[in-house]
Amino acid sequence: MPLKPNDSSVFYLTRFGKPYLPLILLSLGLLVAGRVLVSIQPIWLKKVIDGIAEDNAFTVILGFLGVYFVLSLGQILLDFFRDFSFAPVQQGVSTKMLTALYTHLLDLPVAYHHEQKLGALSKKLTRGGRAFAFMMDIVVLTLLPTFVELIIVTTLLLTLYAPIYAAVTLGTVIVYTVFTVWATEKRQRWRLAANEAEDAVSSHEIDSVGNIDTVKYFNNEPWLKRQYHPLIGTWHVANVTSNRVFAMVAGGQGLILALGMGITLYLAVRQAGSRVLTVGDLVLLTAYIVRLTAPISTLGFIYREMKDNFTDLQGISRILQEEVTIKEPTNPRVIETVRGDVLFDHVDFSYGDDRRILSDVNLHIKPGMRVAFVGPSGAGKSTIVKLLFRFFEPTGGNILIDGVPLNELGKEARHDIFAIVPQEPSLFNDTIAANIRFGKPGATLREIEEAAKLANIHDFIDGLPQRYETMVGERGVKLSGGEKQRVAIARAIIRNPKVLVFDEATSSLDSANEKEIQEALDTVAEGRTTIAVAHRLSTIAGSDTIYVLGSGGIAEQGTHDELLRKDGAYARLWRTQISSKGDRE
Repeated sequence: MPLKPNDSSVFYLTRFGKPYLPLILLSLGLLVAGRVLVSIQPIWLKKVIDGIAEDNAFTVILGFLGVYFVLSLGQILLDFFRDFSFAPVQQGVSTKMLTALYTHLLDLPVAYHHEQKLGALSKKLTRGGRAFAFMMDIVVLTLLPTFVELIIVTTLLLTLYAPIYAAVTLGTVIVYTVFTVWATEKRQRWRLAANEAEDAVSSHEIDSVGNIDTVKYFNNEPWLKRQYHPLIGTWHVANVTSNRVFAMVAGGQGLILALGMGITLYLAVRQAGSRVLTVGDLVLLTAYIVRLTAPISTLGFIYREMKDNFTDLQGISRILQEEVTIKEPTNPRVIETVRGDVLFDHVDFSYGDDRRILSDVNLHIKPGMRVAFVGPSGAGKSTIVKLLFRFFEPTGGNILIDGVPLNELGKEARHDIFAIVPQEPSLFNDTIAANIRFGKPGATLREIEEAAKLANIHDFIDGLPQRYETMVGERGVKLSGGEKQRVAIARAIIRNPKVLVFDEATSSLDSANEKEIQEALDTVAEGRTTIAVAHRLSTIAGSDTIYVLGSGGIAEQGTHDELLRKDGAYARLWRTQISSKGDRE
C-alpha cells in the first residue's frame, strides 16, 4: 500500500486504522465519558468540604462522599474499558503497517535494494516501527484525553467562577504551546543530525561484523576503528546538543506553568480571604489547577515526542512512497506447455545514468539448447541474466518466452520457467532442507532428497548427524563453498524449471570442487534450456552456442571450435587462459 507523494504521516496512520473504526469510536466515547467524570469529581469534593464547614448533617456529607466515590470508580472502569477496547486497535494497526512495509520492501526492485545500506535501512525500520506504536499510544491515550479535559475544565471555570480564572488558564496554555512549538522546531535539526549519525554508525558496525573474515584476513581492525571514532563522535555531539536544547525547553516550559499556577492561586487566595469564595471553592480551584497542570505539562512532552516520532516516521513514509518500477501484468498470460524458447528481440538496456550496456541485442535460444555468454567485465553478461529475471526492464526491444513477452507473464509463471545457480549462493540461517525448499515452498522431504541427489550432495547431507535438519549458519557459513553451491543447485532444480541459468556458478571454486560442481551442473542440465555466464571458458566449451559480448552487443557467436577458427576475441581469451593455466602448472 504505497503512499502517494502528498500523503502525510498522519494520513498514513489513519488509513491503517480504517478497519478498526468501530473500536476506535468506542474507545473515544469511553475516553470522553471518563474525562467528564474526572472533571466533575472536584465539584463533589467541594460539597463535602463546604458541608463540613457549614456543619451539615453527617448523612448529607456521607451522600456527597458516596457520589464522589461512585464518580471515581466509574472513571476507573471507563478508563479500563477504553484501554481494553483500544488494545486490539494498537496491535492490529501496527501489524498492518509492518506487513505493508515488509511486503512493499520485497516488491521494490533490486535496483532500490542495491542503493541502500543494510545497517541504515535496519535502523529506519526499527525507529519507524517504534515511532508508529508510540504515536498510536500518544494520540489516543494521552493527547485526546488532555484536550478533552482541558475543554471541560475551562468550561466549568467559566461557568462557576469569574472569567479571570479561565483567562489565566487559557493564557498559560497559549503561551506554553507557542513556546513549545518554537523551541521544539529549533531542537529538531539536532534530532535529525543524531538520526543520520546513528544510521552511519549502525551501517559501519554491520558492515564490519558482517565481513569479519575479510577484516581478520587483512588485519584491518585498527583501520576500521579509526573510521568508527569520527562517526561515533558525530553521533555523540549531535545527541548531547539535542539533549541540552531539550533541557532548556523543559526549563522554559516549567517556568511558564509555575507562573500560570502562581497567578491563579494568588487570585483564589485573595477572594477566599474576602469570603467571596468558600474553603470548598479554594479546594475546587486548586484541584482544577492540579488537574490542568498535569495535562498542560504533558502537552510539551507530547509535542516534542510527536515531532521526534514524525521525524522517525519519515523514513518509513519514504520507503512506502518508493515506486515499484517493475509492474506485474494486470491479467498475466499463462504458457500451457513450456518449451523453454528464449528470444531477445532488438533489446537495449541502459542504467539510470544513461550508460548503455546493451544495444540492439538479437539472439534466439531454442528449447533444450546449451548456450553461454562470455566477455570482459561490464560487457553485459550479468545484465542479460537480470533482464531474464525481470530485475530490470529493457529500455528498448522485447524478451519473449515461447513467443510470449516476458513482461506479460506473472511472477509464478516466470518462477516455474526460470531458476538460477548464482556465483555466490546466498543461504538463509536455517536448515539445509529449508534452504532447498526455498526453491519450491511446500516441497516434500522426498522431493528435497531427489533434488539433492541430482545436485550430488545427498550423500554428504545423509552423513550429517541431523541430516537435512542441519543448520547452515548465517549465510551458510557452516558449509564449504562447494557444499553451498550444491545446495544452491538443488534449490534451483527442485521446481523442475525449463530454463536453468548458471551465473559463473564455478568461478569461485578450486579445481577439485569446480570439477564436481560442473558434473552436477551437466547432470541437471539434461532436458532443459541452459544459459551459462562464464569466466572460465573451459566450463562452457561444450555449449551449442557461445555468445561473446562486447561494445554493448554480440561481438561473436558460434560453437567453441567455430570461434577458435575465427581467431577473434574468443580465441584470444582462450589462448590467454590456456597459457595462464600452463604457467600455473
